[in-house]
Amino acid sequence: MSNGPSRIAEFIKKALFVDFVKGLSITLKYNVSRSITLKYPDEEKWVPDRRFRGLHTLNKDENGRELCVACELCAKVCPTKCITVIPMEDDTGRGIADRVAKVWKVELARCMFCGYCEDACPTRALRLGRDYELACLDLSCAVKEKDELLRPQSIPETIQGGFIVRSRFERTPEGIKVVPDLRMQKKRNL
Repeated sequence: MSNGPSRIAEFIKKALFVDFVKGLSITLKYNVSRSITLKYPDEEKWVPDRRFRGLHTLNKDENGRELCVACELCAKVCPTKCITVIPMEDDTGRGIADRVAKVWKVELARCMFCGYCEDACPTRALRLGRDYELACLDLSCAVKEKDELLRPQSIPETIQGGFIVRSRFERTPEGIKVVPDLRMQKKRNL
């Protein structure tokens, strides 16, 4: 007897397709709502927050000298051992000390982007930047050398981030590159 009312309610739900109608109402609600799809990379591009950890960068001071003193702390603290630093003595004034990195290399395919290397650097020469488009067709482009990491990033550290901007195409010697247009910023909830 106790199963009677619940069995009748269950039969009515099945006969009137209540669960099907609930699922269909959710689908129809999303069909008439505003789209949340980004037109990436042709029209829009995401500018990550400052705390985002992307491609490594090696920094210079305001006089253009390398901040890296080749202490090798970044390589020692790295849990995946993807950083290679080979120091050399330098008397040309290229760095802030008499010791600079002859080789500074990171293997992005092994990197976890944990930020330990950034925390261990005593001169703040190493930073994890905001470049997140790191896909490549072979493993040779997943290894970044010192000269490539010394180039300035496309998104300066002074910009807050966390918003969507318009993007534009720019022709470079390597091919066509999509560059964010940081002059026109707009917040967009995703």
